[in-house]
Amino acid sequence: MDTTETANQKRSPRKISWDVIRVLAVYSVVIQHITHQSPINHAELGPYPFVLPLQFGASTLLVISAYFVCVTVRRGNTGTWLWNRLARLLPAYLVAVVLTYAVSRAVAPLFGWYLPTPTDLLANLFLVQAWSPRFHWVDASYWTLPVQVMAFFVAALLWPRGWGRGAKLPVLLWTLVVAPLVIRFLWRGDGAQQWVISAFDGLALHRVALFGVGTAIWLWTRGRFSGTHLALYLLAALVAQDAHAYFADTPSTIAFGVILLGIVAAAGGPDWDLPVLRSLAGPIRWLGGISFGVYLVHQELGFVLARFLLDAGVGAWGRLVLCTAMAVVAGWAMTRLVEAPAHRWLTTVWPRRWAAAKATALAAAEALRELPQVPQPQAAGSGGSPLMPDASPLVSQASTAVPEPRSSSDPGAAAMASSQRR
Repeated sequence: MDTTETANQKRSPRKISWDVIRVLAVYSVVIQHITHQSPINHAELGPYPFVLPLQFGASTLLVISAYFVCVTVRRGNTGTWLWNRLARLLPAYLVAVVLTYAVSRAVAPLFGWYLPTPTDLLANLFLVQAWSPRFHWVDASYWTLPVQVMAFFVAALLWPRGWGRGAKLPVLLWTLVVAPLVIRFLWRGDGAQQWVISAFDGLALHRVALFGVGTAIWLWTRGRFSGTHLALYLLAALVAQDAHAYFADTPSTIAFGVILLGIVAAAGGPDWDLPVLRSLAGPIRWLGGISFGVYLVHQELGFVLARFLLDAGVGAWGRLVLCTAMAVVAGWAMTRLVEAPAHRWLTTVWPRRWAAAKATALAAAEALRELPQVPQPQAAGSGGSPLMPDASPLVSQASTAVPEPRSSSDPGAAAMASSQRR
């Protein structure tokens, strides 16, 4: 967190409403992946006592991310802002990728699951998993990370160029909804050429409207979107998201729409200062603070734990509770041991060391420029030979044939020596 954000939070404490939504989104993802997704990926891991099939948590997190991009990108230097965002996101992600890859490699032969390859590892580390069918996700829940990083770069590129003002931004937001739909149904079918599929999936065009939603809510809080305009935009984005899934998961779209109402209320209204939330403020803020770490470790590592528990004879409720607890504990460890210290080092220590290194390099370059210049050899036309230098800087080769050199007190000799120096 940069100093501007810290100062702002000291003046205006963070709303608990945002933590409530973040906790609801992340832990709905955890439960959905344990109870619904794990039997799809590995049939032997089900069933569970209940199933949460609604998929809305990850989309909610992207909307929240987009909203706070708009809130924070206006503060200070855009390059510093981008570095701050990447320093928060990437170190923990890279560690999670390596950890998940190592665990998956170790257990895949035991369980008969897919064995990730070094190519998969590199593709995930460089965030290009979706660009080729030859790459496999180390953890499928990581699909949000390339999308977020891309959004950060786009925001850093567009904001200093005035895209946050005037009519350009609303036009861009509607383009994010309409253009991907056109591409989806005109060119991106199951029989499309691979480069079309790779570009569409790699750029996550079926998800970019989520960033439009977060931006539209921010515009509404700034009085630049009317309530009617915002409602129309949210409805269009919901229909578009359902259309990208070929209207096969409408209940999830409806659930997502309900969560969007909560985000609008959190962004534009007062904090949810309710007695029950006040009493739970500490745990809610703690769970919200480790939410990114939980997101990174809950799915594939949770599947591995569920399989070990199943083989050990643990029942459905036990697997559900223990896998959820593992996600919380491992997410806390990821936050405490990787995310927070890496972000702190990259945003405090590294800038100072980088500035010191640049100052040292500039000083060294300046010192090199001030060194005495090495005399250049005389050209052939200046009276000397570049290949056969004079035997003496004061006496020419012709003068060496004179048997009795003139005394230095001889005015003629002095004139000759002076001409030879030139």
